Amino acid sequence: MKKLFAVTMTAALALPAVATTAAAENETITIEGANFLDRNANGKFDEGETLRPDTRMQVKDLETRQIVWDSHANRGGRYHVELRKGPKYSITVDLGAYTAERTELIVSEDDAHADFAFTGTFLSGFTFVDSNGDGVKQADEKPHTGKVKVSGVTRANLSFTAETEADANGAYLFDLPLGDLTITAPDLRKSRLTLAEPKSANDIDWLTGTRAVGEPASRRLQVDLRYVEAKADFALASTITPLKETYTVGDQIELRLAVSNKGNVPVAPTVVLGSFAAKLLSHSPNVTVEDDDVFTTVDKILPGEQAEIALKIELDDVEYAEVHAMVRFVPGGYQDVDPTNNVVSTLIKVVGKAGESTAPTTTTTTAPASTTTTTTAPAVAQAGTRSGLASTGASPLGFLALGALLLAAGTSAFFVARRRRS
Repeated sequence: MKKLFAVTMTAALALPAVATTAAAENETITIEGANFLDRNANGKFDEGETLRPDTRMQVKDLETRQIVWDSHANRGGRYHVELRKGPKYSITVDLGAYTAERTELIVSEDDAHADFAFTGTFLSGFTFVDSNGDGVKQADEKPHTGKVKVSGVTRANLSFTAETEADANGAYLFDLPLGDLTITAPDLRKSRLTLAEPKSANDIDWLTGTRAVGEPASRRLQVDLRYVEAKADFALASTITPLKETYTVGDQIELRLAVSNKGNVPVAPTVVLGSFAAKLLSHSPNVTVEDDDVFTTVDKILPGEQAEIALKIELDDVEYAEVHAMVRFVPGGYQDVDPTNNVVSTLIKVVGKAGESTAPTTTTTTAPASTTTTTTAPAVAQAGTRSGLASTGASPLGFLALGALLLAAGTSAFFVARRRRS
């Protein structure tokens, strides 16, 4: 009996211990948290901050050094995982193209909540129609419907593109990864709007409509995109050197075209030579050339500034009677508000080269019977003599010698005949 009692007692004591161990092994803890972009750098997820979706995460058992969970946060940026209660766990997160103060957190049953605060670039600003051009957003100044775009390559060497519209107050914002990124202003030419001249360091470049975002030290950057009503106006003037009443085929002239931007749109205008019937010899390096009669400035001309196009031209056609030049009325897609100053014209006269003279000359010869006759013959060039007659190339001395011999023979015959008669 005593032995049976002892066995029974031992079994009774062992059962609670086994049950307790099994219960402990079946107990779990829930580890959860969020991945977010920490705009104010306080390490806490605050209202208005953006969650990072689909971030890859791993959980490791610190006792066994085994990875017990390898997955991603959900599309909302949050994660939730149940693990065996007891061990301490290490949670790591893949930052991708972002940074963070901590990429690993230790959790246990006493503290099983872990948020990861990502840091990138918080880009914000205003984009609106600056009606009074003062550079400041007023309540009555309206936003536009164009989309602000950011693109480039992230620090993780991945292509990145994002775009957004301004809200009713004209404000926009981006939560961006780190990398080589650029913000691009929307093209609003169809709405007759153009970027305004910069008023502060926050304004975007109005010539290119872009600005590098980069990786600012503060991780915060403001870029404003202000627009004004487009008033494109280019004026053209010309000078010709030398300026003469009459030119001869083969003459060369220098044509200088002064293009002035009298509007508020920085544009690279195109100048066209109309009815061009000459030979272009050279042009100034500040233009590109198409078909020898279309010239576009390499750089945009700022409002209030002027560019001069220098052309060297050979007059090789008498049909070229007008030096006519025109700035295209739609520079860069904007309507020119004053087309009356876009055209210049100078009438010129080009004649052929002077040829050799063909005017008739008069000569006089003496005919037998003392009769004088006047004949008209074409003038010919002198060659070989100074007499004005054309040379035949034969010498007269031979004929004179032959005549002398004949005369001598005749005289000898005459004297022989007289002797015979006597």
